[in-house]
Amino acid sequence: MDWTLIATTGGGAVSTLLGVVAGGLLGRRSQDRQWLRETKAAAYRELLREYTRIEFDVRRAYLGQLDVRELDWPRWGAAVTELTLVADEPVAAAAHELAEALVGLERYVHTGDRDDEHWRALLHAVAGAQVRFVNAARRSLSRRRRALTARSGGPLITG
Repeated sequence: MDWTLIATTGGGAVSTLLGVVAGGLLGRRSQDRQWLRETKAAAYRELLREYTRIEFDVRRAYLGQLDVRELDWPRWGAAVTELTLVADEPVAAAAHELAEALVGLERYVHTGDRDDEHWRALLHAVAGAQVRFVNAARRSLSRRRRALTARSGGPLITG
């Protein structure tokens, strides 16, 4: 029996087996990362979609076009909850800041006051929170993404 042949064949088999195991582990890790990135992106999109909807509705309530008691907060809450399943801490913190700013708008509408200067200040707080959320989400998905400096989407804020 040629021990060199056995050692070479056995070594080749072990190397192949280790390569298959390592490749499988790396492939699975890559798939897990891709799944998480796609799931995060979907949760971020859903939160922004619900943010836009509830922000428009709060604005309509301020203008008297919608009863403030008819605001559909459960959909917003569901989007925030879904986000917390996959979001990194900075994204979750930015989502919380955005939620607080939206609640501030709603609270003001509930007062019945119509001070446009105060309303614009609240809108600017919401817009800033939105930009910070978007930037945190972009960084979470890719560290190479540059931060946005301006808000996009939603009604224009004048003043």
